[in-house]
Amino acid sequence: MIIIRINNVNLADKDRLISKNLSRISVLNDNYTDKQCEFSGEFVEEQEYEYFKCFLSKLKRINEKFVARAVKEEFDNEMREIKQHEEKMQEEISKVNHHSGPCIPGAKKIFVTAEGNIYPCERVSEISEVSKIGDIKKGIDKNKVLNLLNIERYSQDRCKDCWAYQHCTICIACADDTKNISNKEIEKHCWKVRGGFEEAMKNYCTLKELGYKFEEYE
Repeated sequence: MIIIRINNVNLADKDRLISKNLSRISVLNDNYTDKQCEFSGEFVEEQEYEYFKCFLSKLKRINEKFVARAVKEEFDNEMREIKQHEEKMQEEISKVNHHSGPCIPGAKKIFVTAEGNIYPCERVSEISEVSKIGDIKKGIDKNKVLNLLNIERYSQDRCKDCWAYQHCTICIACADDTKNISNKEIEKHCWKVRGGFEEAMKNYCTLKELGYKFEEYE
């Protein structure tokens, strides 16, 4: 599937029903499918232009009202995470650790299928046995939850030397092939995590060099 352009990026600002809600932009999730999303040049241009306007608004070059709120929310979250990472860089990683990314399955939310099966969230496949943590009759299986908590054991040799270890976003939704937790599936997402974080750091450093103060993210 080729995503051609960003449509209605300002929809969240204009619609009176959702204008006061928090909005995020995301693309289709191509996990669990062999049909990968591709992005046209037009899509990339429009996305980067919206980000550029966000840069200008942070530097007081244009009014913030010209920046789509959904883009601003995404950008602010990105900068907030970078700011937190900068603070973490001063801390020594403990000898017993796990990369960031996984949640505690079932602690904050669950996803229940029409058949009554319980999953950690809506991002995992509904036909995945390894991601299933219980059902509405028997409740949540603690052993299955524990199995999903420590996915790093499948890729620890690679993870322990990764410079983006503390900023990893890989969880079970990126790690299972519907039957098992797969090191191959995890590895497929590693470059996306590192690449995304690298771009976020570039944005952060650029704003910092241009004199932007990050007090709003503290």
